[in-house]
Amino acid sequence: MALIQNIFRKLSTRFYKPILANYLKKTRIFQHHPFTLTIFPGVFHPQFFYSTKFLLQYLNQINFKQKKVIEVGAGNGLIAFNIAISANKVIALELSKIAIKGLLYNQQNNQNVLPPNVLQIIESNLFQALNPQVFDYIIVNPPYYPNKVNNEIELAWNCGEEFEYFTDFFTQARNFMNQNSMIIMVLSSQSNLNKISQIALNIGFNMHLKSIKKFLIEDNFIFEYKLINA
Repeated sequence: MALIQNIFRKLSTRFYKPILANYLKKTRIFQHHPFTLTIFPGVFHPQFFYSTKFLLQYLNQINFKQKKVIEVGAGNGLIAFNIAISANKVIALELSKIAIKGLLYNQQNNQNVLPPNVLQIIESNLFQALNPQVFDYIIVNPPYYPNKVNNEIELAWNCGEEFEYFTDFFTQARNFMNQNSMIIMVLSSQSNLNKISQIALNIGFNMHLKSIKKFLIEDNFIFEYKLINA
């Protein structure tokens, strides 16, 4: 299986990714019942990346009724919008200005589906724009390539050469959790799982693997994190 994934990964890098990059230069419409989302250029498109759909399938098994939820790096909004249908409060945090523009646009265009006064969209570098408070769930599909972020588009891909994103994420997340709170994170076999696990442990989190899904070019994993000493 690893050999097949490696072959598909090389073919994807050479042929598929350039075609996809050209396709995503234009604004696209994405439909996922009951939402119609407009995906602006430079925003993570859920149709072409396994992680978003895998994470959404996992989250659909959770009862968010009367729960407070944050999505960090909400991107196209598919995750936050779906959770907002049943949750008590959802905050969609996003640093990218073009993604914020898309989130607000799609919130307006899906008013007939979204319940009123549940979904709040906030421009923020991780949790920095929020006052400390407790949430039941923190959802994140993080960047994980250990490269420097040179522009806004790379925010969705690169976590810094020393995995600074994960250090900052787990450090700040503590201020929004108690012993019952949970982080749900999707990661890939292309990420450094051992490094991310060690960062989380050093900051005071237990990490539990909850689900695995194999795709042609990679494996995706759902992890849950809880505070060790809340």
